[in-house]
Amino acid sequence: MIIIGTITFSEECASDVAKCYMNLPPVPDFIKINGTYVYNNPGEEIRAFAIFEFDEVRADEANEYFKARNKVFSQVSCLKAKAEEWLDVQDALRLVEKGDYNLNALSAGNF
Repeated sequence: MIIIGTITFSEECASDVAKCYMNLPPVPDFIKINGTYVYNNPGEEIRAFAIFEFDEVRADEANEYFKARNKVFSQVSCLKAKAEEWLDVQDALRLVEKGDYNLNALSAGNF
């Protein structure tokens, strides 16, 4: 399972965001981060995203980590954060074959 975490913020608060990263909780050993990437184009908000990969059986533990991470991000008023669950193509195709486009079907193993 992967989660794509995205943040956006203005250039004026880049220093606060950098400090925020110093206070993030340590990443649990069962979560692999496949890079953090930053987009910075003059005149636009700065955007960054990271791809978090972990076994779905540890989703509850991962959610606790993401809650703690978002708590730190929420301390920077100009920063917006979101996390999205993404499917790999094989899981998406199984949903299409079944005719069920509800992501909850994956969590219940109903594909």
